[in-house]
Amino acid sequence: GLLLPITVHGRVTDIWRAYFTQRLLWDIGSRLAFSTPWVTQYRNAHNYLADFNSELPLYQQAGALVKLLLEWSPQSHTLPGRLEELYILMYEVNIVGEADVKLLQAWILDLLSVGYEFPTIARS
Repeated sequence: GLLLPITVHGRVTDIWRAYFTQRLLWDIGSRLAFSTPWVTQYRNAHNYLADFNSELPLYQQAGALVKLLLEWSPQSHTLPGRLEELYILMYEVNIVGEADVKLLQAWILDLLSVGYEFPTIARS
């Protein structure tokens, strides 16, 4: 998995992360698969209109985001570099906030400090 954005609503964060992850998987020669649900969620009573309003960025920005990700030509030849480029781009187009860029940069440094080896880029 990839870091969850923190500057967007909780109902949006995992979905944006999935879009980012799928795009980066292509660069390392990997694919994304889907399957049937593993769990069933029994919802409590809640405000469906509030849910809809918190998900508005998905409905309003997803098409443009997909187009942007398909057209994106990263400059970096490393996955950490591409992660940073992607998050900066997402900030520039108002998908995530500046705090997400800073968190991602710190997260990459933390992973490197414990010896994590990022996958290599298979696609340029």
